Amino acid sequence: MEKKFTKLLEPIRLGPHVLKNRMIMSPMWNRYASVNGEVTQQTIDYYVERAKSGVAMIIQEATGVDPNHLWIEPQLRIDDDKFVPGLHRLVEAIHNHGALIICQLHHAGMFGRNPVAPSDVPSWGAGGLSQPKTMTLAEIDEARELFIAAGYRAMEAGYDGVELHGSTSYLLQQFSSPHSNKRTDKYGGGVERRAALAREITRGIRSRCGPDFPIGYTTVPYEEVPDGMRVEEAIDFTRFLLREGIDYVHFLPGTYETFHYEGGRGTCQRQKSGVFDITKAFKDALKMNVFARTCGQNDPLVWEESLKKGEADAILIGRAMLSDPHLPRKVIEGRLDDIRPCIKCNYCYESGVIKKYQLGCSLNPELGREREYAITSKVSHPKKALVVGGGPGGLEAARVAALRGHDVTLMEKESELGGTMIVASLPIGKEILMSFVKWAEDQCRKIGVSIRLNTEVTPEVVKEAKPDVVIIAAGATPLIPEIPGVDKPHVVIAEDVLRGKAGVGKRVVVLGGLGQTGVETADFIMEKGLAETVTIVMRSGGRRLAEGMDPVNRAHLMQVIWPRLGIKVMHNMDIEEITDNGLVGIDRNWQRHPIEADTVVLARGYVPSRTLYEALRGQVPEVYAIGDCVKARNIREAVHEGAYIARQIRLD
Repeated sequence: MEKKFTKLLEPIRLGPHVLKNRMIMSPMWNRYASVNGEVTQQTIDYYVERAKSGVAMIIQEATGVDPNHLWIEPQLRIDDDKFVPGLHRLVEAIHNHGALIICQLHHAGMFGRNPVAPSDVPSWGAGGLSQPKTMTLAEIDEARELFIAAGYRAMEAGYDGVELHGSTSYLLQQFSSPHSNKRTDKYGGGVERRAALAREITRGIRSRCGPDFPIGYTTVPYEEVPDGMRVEEAIDFTRFLLREGIDYVHFLPGTYETFHYEGGRGTCQRQKSGVFDITKAFKDALKMNVFARTCGQNDPLVWEESLKKGEADAILIGRAMLSDPHLPRKVIEGRLDDIRPCIKCNYCYESGVIKKYQLGCSLNPELGREREYAITSKVSHPKKALVVGGGPGGLEAARVAALRGHDVTLMEKESELGGTMIVASLPIGKEILMSFVKWAEDQCRKIGVSIRLNTEVTPEVVKEAKPDVVIIAAGATPLIPEIPGVDKPHVVIAEDVLRGKAGVGKRVVVLGGLGQTGVETADFIMEKGLAETVTIVMRSGGRRLAEGMDPVNRAHLMQVIWPRLGIKVMHNMDIEEITDNGLVGIDRNWQRHPIEADTVVLARGYVPSRTLYEALRGQVPEVYAIGDCVKARNIREAVHEGAYIARQIRLD
């Protein structure tokens, strides 16, 4: 077989170390630490699962150097010697699997407890508006010494190096940025002065840890605010750090204010990655290791090509190693089709940052449960399992049940697999969703799942098949609200519009905007030029438009896409009736509002398909319902329930 990867698998030197290939795991928040910031077994299991994949190096999540200026809680900490034993245990576990590990040192600045910054410039972040206190020179001195002490502590714990977190709007970026740094002393002004704190920290760590302890830096190449950092300045900034002895650099564009911070371009399903042009500018200007984050570009063939072109020296892989922790091994072995894709749904960011959860992945239920969900052997007494429905939940249930050793048959009434994922993939930018269906189908077939399409399952079919276990993932059907006039010919279902089965007129009204379907259908109609105007009418009740959508994709849609489309929204509006010319709405004050429309699109949600489940209860030894046939939700719930239920099949 022709060898697809040469440069990606080529070793590279980092200080005294030799990385065995050029795949590096990016630092990502996870909240697996204890409430006091110690390493937990969950932390170790998470990193070990990825270390044993063949990845060359792991950059640990942002680890706090100052207990008074943490950001996320719980957050790993390295601000005291008491954390060294746990950190050392983590380092040893990573080293046992042949990977290096770098500790990323972090100070939240204006976005942590007791917000501080170089200047009192307010800024919007994930937690809302932050109004920081201007740091005194004594406070700057203290922050510098905390970073240096943490660097030495990391060396004592056995880390292979440290990285200074100088991006994502935290303290070191706040100092480097002309947008947030308005000081007039030695720490403010031109780029050389704004680099002073980072230079002093680097110099201090180098002095204490010696010449053979790698120091990296993650910086911001541009901030996308009018008075922010630009690429040319960022190169000069990095050049000053290079003089102090940093060993590598990588980048995160943007700020919290611009909502581009989480990986730059390519984080959303409608954004395209453009990171390699940034790294190329730094490679051309500086003689040092320049690493490129994938920023949503998850094709290893693109990584290989970029390295061959000299655009970067190594690739930092983030979310793709959450959805598939074994990605590097599959690249090394040439099994690209076996890589579970990342669909850029951003549940990882929503769970690990926005909400007070732990890091999760829609497609990988094992994330954060590496130990409890590990399938290390097959059951001693396999059962005959029937999975009804070939959507994401059914496919995952079939895959996991087969991996455990059961004899699995999956039946799907349609001519193709995917279920509601087929419709969910039709809105603009969401084609990527079907990559999971293809992956899951391929995996099921490879491990012996018998897949039967065009097969509607009835109680009689189940009786004839004689399964020991039935897992029903029959999905849901669109809700048809009881509104007078709902049966008129100009009333259509959102699904039918997306599938191209129903046309729309010049003036369209979409009923329903809380979930994703109505919002994405409205967007689809306008982006495709199918109508002149689209108005979403929703019964808000104090709830937000598209609140069922993840925050990153929602923000991109609302702030970037919709302003140019001109989609209108009417909140707190119930529907009295649908007329021949549109509909009549009633507001909170019981005022009637005639709304003209050529087409009314229904997007009020889905009704679970539970008929088969109710018919089989008590008729089959084990029967389970998962996914939308329990309650209409999203891909994450379907996949996670499939993974869970397949592990609950009784072993009697």
